[in-house]
Amino acid sequence: MKFKNLVMLAAALTCIAGSTVMAEEKVSIKSASADSYEVVQVMTTKDKKYYQYYNSAYQYAVDIPRAATTADMNADGDGCYFQDPKDDAVYMTYAAKNTMGFTIDELYNMALGMNGSPTLTTNIKTKNSYAIGWTDGKKSYYHELYINDKNKTYTAFSVTYPTSKKDKYQAIIAHMSRSFMPNVQM
Repeated sequence: MKFKNLVMLAAALTCIAGSTVMAEEKVSIKSASADSYEVVQVMTTKDKKYYQYYNSAYQYAVDIPRAATTADMNADGDGCYFQDPKDDAVYMTYAAKNTMGFTIDELYNMALGMNGSPTLTTNIKTKNSYAIGWTDGKKSYYHELYINDKNKTYTAFSVTYPTSKKDKYQAIIAHMSRSFMPNVQM
């Protein structure tokens, strides 16, 4: 058991050290809604192309491209919607308490069902996470989710982008996936 804890600690430290996080300063992103004066706080990172969004309520973090110039908090404070108006891309983060005790298989199947059982272009599943991607022609979608049995939550991020810019967004998604810390205390 001690070895497992040591491996988990080493993996967490590697994620944190390998992340682009360098909390140099907080930055505010204005709301996408004309009637809202709410701002979303993000932090600068070493990589000047990204900000880091940190959700203190659910203790997760993910890098968001700086091209996302507008953002709105979810009503429950569990995440945010970020928009890149130039590319018409949307980045979404969220978390939830797993009060129903869903397994990763159940969450995976629900995600597929909610999206009309698409033909997947990305399909990766582990014992505590999944990543799926698909396209409907003009738009492409990516969704990554991690379940945390210890604190009975799950956290996720999604990206919707123009299919015509697939190469650009595949690189962004790879960066976001590497930076995603689904359960971290800062």
